[in-house]
Formats: sequence, structure tokens, C-alpha cells
Amino acid sequence: MRYANICGIKHRIIECEDKFNVDSHLGMIDYKAAEIRINKDMAQQVKEATICHEVLHGLLVHIGRDDMSEDEQFVTALGNAIYGAFHLREEMRND
Repeated sequence: MRYANICGIKHRIIECEDKFNVDSHLGMIDYKAAEIRINKDMAQQVKEATICHEVLHGLLVHIGRDDMSEDEQFVTALGNAIYGAFHLREEMRND
């Protein structure tokens, strides 16, 4: 089982069937259950980027910036930038 720590709260990461009913909706965070659900039928990098996106939603909510968390364009852009930075770092370490 994988977990993400969001402001000290352990969120279980669950890969599940795609029941999100929206093509661009690849995952979701459930704050009450402390779970992140992602579509299991995606490439590994897409799963990782989706987890980063959902963690960012969680971070913004937990620091009291619900307004920013509701801005999907902002969360997507920043989530992709953060994921890309860490992914590039990993690639550089492997060279």
C-alpha cells in the first residue's frame, strides 16, 4: 500500500477502476477518508503526475487556501511543474 503525507496526515493511495465519468478527471482526493484515488488504467508517469496533482489539492486545502485548490488550471499547472522538476531530478541522478 502506498501513502502520501499531506501536512502530517497519512493519505492512502488507491488505484481503482475509472468511475470518474470525466475524460480529464484522472483522480480525486477524499479529505474525510484521507484517501487519494487514481485511475489504475494509466501509464506510470501519468499516475505519478495525478498523485502530485491530488497532493497539491490537499496541501492547499490544509493550509487554508481552498480558493486556490478549486482553481483546476492553477493546480494542474503547478502540479505538472512540481512533478516535472522531481522527475527531471530523478533522471539526472540516473545519468
